[in-house]
Amino acid sequence: MKVGLEVHQQLDTGKLFCRCPSILRDDSPDTVLNRRLRPVASELGKYDPAALEAFRKGLSYKYEFFDDSNCLVEADEEPPMEMDSEALGIVLQIALMSESSILNELHVMRKQVIDGSNTSGFQRTAMIALGGKLKLKKKEIGVQTIVLEEDAARPMSKSEKEIVYRLDRMGIPLIELATEPEIFSPEEAREAALAIGELFRRTGKVKRGLGSIRQDVNISIAKGARIEAKGIQELELIGEYVKGEVERQLNLLEVKRELTEERNLKEEELSSKAIELNELLKDSTSKLIKGNLSKGNKVLGVKLKSFNGLLGKELQPNRRLGTEFADYVKARSGLKGIIHSDELPAYGITEKEKKEISERLECGEGDAFAFVLGEREKAEKAISVVIERAIYCLKGVPEETRNATGEGNTEYSRPLPGAARMYPETDIRLIRVDEKELEEMKKNLPLSIEQRYLLYLNNYKLNSQLAEKMKLSNYAPFYEKLVGKGLDATNSAVLLLEGLTQLKRERIAVEKISNEMIEEVLLALKEEKITKEVMLKVLSEWIKKPSKKLKEVIDSLELEKISEKELKKLIKEVIEKNEALFKTPNVNIQSALMGDVMIQVKGRASGKLVNRILREELEKM
Repeated sequence: MKVGLEVHQQLDTGKLFCRCPSILRDDSPDTVLNRRLRPVASELGKYDPAALEAFRKGLSYKYEFFDDSNCLVEADEEPPMEMDSEALGIVLQIALMSESSILNELHVMRKQVIDGSNTSGFQRTAMIALGGKLKLKKKEIGVQTIVLEEDAARPMSKSEKEIVYRLDRMGIPLIELATEPEIFSPEEAREAALAIGELFRRTGKVKRGLGSIRQDVNISIAKGARIEAKGIQELELIGEYVKGEVERQLNLLEVKRELTEERNLKEEELSSKAIELNELLKDSTSKLIKGNLSKGNKVLGVKLKSFNGLLGKELQPNRRLGTEFADYVKARSGLKGIIHSDELPAYGITEKEKKEISERLECGEGDAFAFVLGEREKAEKAISVVIERAIYCLKGVPEETRNATGEGNTEYSRPLPGAARMYPETDIRLIRVDEKELEEMKKNLPLSIEQRYLLYLNNYKLNSQLAEKMKLSNYAPFYEKLVGKGLDATNSAVLLLEGLTQLKRERIAVEKISNEMIEEVLLALKEEKITKEVMLKVLSEWIKKPSKKLKEVIDSLELEKISEKELKKLIKEVIEKNEALFKTPNVNIQSALMGDVMIQVKGRASGKLVNRILREELEKM
């Protein structure tokens, strides 16, 4: 077994070829664009097979557009802008950390994609670096390529003839790191994926959350074929997908052996023609059959010589050889699948009807059959796909791209793409990499995860819990700058890791809080202009009017620190108002009064200071 990974990670910057923000929207779009897409030939006059298959589905596409966060570049109505320099810098940094060889000229290419996920019919992509290595616990694996490309539009809904996409995700910078096929176990695959994720997160400039990182896994076994399992989002399940694919390929090889060696089936014996079964099934009580006949649809069947018992063979948990046939039919004809003899009687189809179909298709004792229901053109296409997939069972495992379906299983998506899908992007100038800038970048590479943890624990004196959280946080590089400027390490970590999370839970727009705002608030805390207790209040108020100065925000909230003299006076007043507490048995007076004082203080003094002065005043009494 050989495995190679392709890990895609969104970068936390603006969009790659325009200056729109990289934010996902959950409100209603301002505009909807309607498109049809078609493939184009490469410079050598060849068509990409994956693009052709997508085109043959005959789908149309709708694109949801937002006036304030999309532009004409995403609508494919004006040329792209220059590549985002921040996104490129992050990828160059990752290439240096993985010891890759950075190309001295970067050329943007167009990668043909006509499944509707790109308005233009292609994805812009640029090779940044080749080679390199990734360190695992017990070995190193090679890095094959590092690429910077734009993410695709986000699918929102799908019907038989149309897909609706949202343009908020399209254009977000995406790094793709592909490894050499040097992973030889499911456990290594999972470890390598985690190591790549950590490498990306060291930059502090990657997006977090579901969908921001996706893994494609290339898997092959001896006598099998390379398949690409796409869209695995859960790192923990990568090992399960590897195991599942190995199991599937081994079972497909067993099907090949059974057909060729035990049953002596030849390819020419599978060239059966589709036979219409409408008249035969016109009196069927099956709701599925009746419903299709009432719409004028056709029922077309085909004999599958020597396949009896094999279509029901389980290849993966809850997925059989018949399921593989059905996946091909769904992807290539637009029908919902097939019905085959190994699963009958079912769907309201009786044993008697099964026997009649078998006789009509001239099936022998060892033969199976399959039939489809739909418009004639689609049904005929589906039958030809069934025959094509049956013939491939004599060859073994087809090379293909498969989509992750959960729990380690995959389903057919399209053929593996070829070189014909790539051609130059003529609207963007090549980028020459500056060697001096690279040398300067090498001197300031992010610390490793282990180095960070030890630095935070030993030098910054964070507790182990905060150090553990911060070492993988996107805030880590910014946090190190804050501490380097003399701001308190613990206060800074608590605000970044816990304070901002609390604001998110309160539905405060944390993404509007800039690093400069955070730094100013922490500086105000250091200079004792505010207390820890009001930092979050200040930030949540400041983003309402970001043009204001911090002092103006503090003044508007009346949060100027109270002097010790004023605090003592306030505490004495609270004590006098609560004299009855002194006559109440079994009451912790200091604890009872503390809450009242903090309400009066309104965050203008720290809890530590309030507690000390309150204790002193009570002791005097």
